[in-house]
Amino acid sequence: VATAITFDTTDFSNGVTLSNSSRFNVSQSGIYNIQFSIQLKNTTNDSHDVDIWFRKNGTNIDNSNSRYHPPARKSTGDPSHMIAALNLFAELNSGDYVEIMFKVDNVNVTLEHFAASASPTRPAVPSAIVTLSFVSNLSV
Repeated sequence: VATAITFDTTDFSNGVTLSNSSRFNVSQSGIYNIQFSIQLKNTTNDSHDVDIWFRKNGTNIDNSNSRYHPPARKSTGDPSHMIAALNLFAELNSGDYVEIMFKVDNVNVTLEHFAASASPTRPAVPSAIVTLSFVSNLSV
């Protein structure tokens, strides 16, 4: 099943707003660079495939899928971890939205976050980070 990745925090919003927890809406037409970094976790004894791709206004963007293959867990209670990252340039019109979708071949492969830690002090690890940057106006 294809699932939209959801978000609950916005650090900066300049012409881009988040709706439905998964839709990045743009207010200005143009070319945008969309980037993500996603923390994957595998708790199984086997490696598995994870597909991650972009959708625009509810329709898959052609040739935007990437397949990741998190390795098997290290041992019981010690899952494997992997970062999936990608960027894509997309032409968006005012009012368009973009979502990041994913599909796993095993439900025990998930997105994971880590709380802030001590010794030494370090920040939290979010399960997903997205940057949507305006690059240029559309050509006329």
